[in-house]
Amino acid sequence: MVTHTRKPSEERQREIVRAVLHIIGERGSSSLTAATIAAEIGVTSGALFRHYDSLEDIFRAVLHYAKSTIETTFPDPSLPPMERLFTLARNRVQLLGTSPGLAWLMRSEQVDKLFPSDAVEVLWDVTRRSMDFIQQALKQGVEEGAIRNDIDIDVLLILITGTMHALIGIPGIRQITKGTRGKRASPSDRVLPALERLLRAPQ
Repeated sequence: MVTHTRKPSEERQREIVRAVLHIIGERGSSSLTAATIAAEIGVTSGALFRHYDSLEDIFRAVLHYAKSTIETTFPDPSLPPMERLFTLARNRVQLLGTSPGLAWLMRSEQVDKLFPSDAVEVLWDVTRRSMDFIQQALKQGVEEGAIRNDIDIDVLLILITGTMHALIGIPGIRQITKGTRGKRASPSDRVLPALERLLRAPQ
């Protein structure tokens, strides 16, 4: 049943953004319409456009929200290289593994087709920053002797990002938490330490 509770515009805008991400995560981007977004938060389709001028503006807000949220996963750049890398990895897996809508935005090639190009550029900016962040940490780690130097940094970059993407995409990861049943750690808690051991320079 559609309700007509009036809320402050900023609060309603946040609800609309979260509704878009929930729909993407649960039903896929093909389900994104003004009607489905409105139904998700219990308003009429027309009510959406009291808070945004168009569907494109809603999508722009979603990508700006995604960028600002993902930016919170970057750790302190003054941390030692290995700690910096794996803090980022754990933060990113935790965020995107529990937010399928955000994960879809970061991984799907459909983003370019669905969202306005100027907003997509905002998202790609944080992706490029992520790659630069990882590369810089790897380079510093190799120079300091903490990270192995017998494998090209470009290859190590693929190992790290590929592992992160795999962990984010594991079915059911949203229900897996560290120490489930007091016995078994989550995939992230088992795989990332193994990757860290592989990256460390031989002693």
